Amino acid sequence: APPAAPPAATVRQPAPDADQDAEAARMRETARKPHSPTTPDDAACDPLTGVLQGQCVSMNQEKMRGQCYSLRPGATTTKKDKKGKTVKVTGRCQPQSLIYARCRTGIDTCRLGDTSPVQWFTCAQRNGATTRTPTPGSVMVLDANKGRGMPTGHPVYVEETCPNKDGTWTLRITHTNYDRQCHLDQDAKVRFNPRTMQVTFLTGPWGCWAKDLKAMGFILQ
Repeated sequence: APPAAPPAATVRQPAPDADQDAEAARMRETARKPHSPTTPDDAACDPLTGVLQGQCVSMNQEKMRGQCYSLRPGATTTKKDKKGKTVKVTGRCQPQSLIYARCRTGIDTCRLGDTSPVQWFTCAQRNGATTRTPTPGSVMVLDANKGRGMPTGHPVYVEETCPNKDGTWTLRITHTNYDRQCHLDQDAKVRFNPRTMQVTFLTGPWGCWAKDLKAMGFILQ
């Protein structure tokens, strides 16, 4: 079950111990599994990572990262279609992106049935639990984008925030189901512009194409 509240933000911590390092390596290996045909492969990317400026603030959540991710492919069943023919149907894999984000943060508010990321943000905004300022331990919600296969938006967990001299931020984020197969993309770097609310992925599976995606903001505890 998700924790009652996430740990407090801290200045970037020293390197994790051997057990945590092994767990992080295992999840990075999972994230390297083949992507969907519509998702470019990391090997083809040449991301512009840049140089981080200013003080980075991160969450010390190494253990929680492992607890919230355990890939469970969707179960395959059979059913009759409209013509009476028996067809195979595969259910949703887990954890979906929103379920993973809730687990990482412990935010259990605004449950409106099968809530979409956009619905979650809108509800949290009404409750005064959102911000336009990047915050470690928050959930950044990307706005609905049908052209990119995100008709209900997409949430990512903010691991770390780093202010840049030009007023933008470099964020380290983790999200799942980026390829509709519930694989994990861990520690991707993105650039966030608070003036335009646009997000550009610099690394990770989305690093080749995810340029200037619109962000709604950040959901807080």
